[in-house]
Amino acid sequence: MISHPQTRRSVQEQRSQVAIEIVMVLYAIATTIVVARTVLILLHISDRVWIGRVIYGLTSMITGPMSMLPGFSVELVGPLTMVDLLFLGLIALFPLGLVATSKR
Repeated sequence: MISHPQTRRSVQEQRSQVAIEIVMVLYAIATTIVVARTVLILLHISDRVWIGRVIYGLTSMITGPMSMLPGFSVELVGPLTMVDLLFLGLIALFPLGLVATSKR
């Protein structure tokens, strides 16, 4: 069926809005995990505590292989390694990328 252009535009805008909201929820979850990991590292919480085990377990899939790269396991700021600082940088730069690419 052929629909009116105004109707198609409205449907497309709704799909875009849903996609943006899904991306923002995923970003909020990732940000919470990264910030919680950073706080746990700064407070020297080990993985023997349940929250440390959960957060370190969630992030170990990414941080484990990255820490094997040369220079990434070096502690730069207190107990924070290059991997931790990279995650914090990505968390800070993601919203800037969204603003820079928006059409408004």
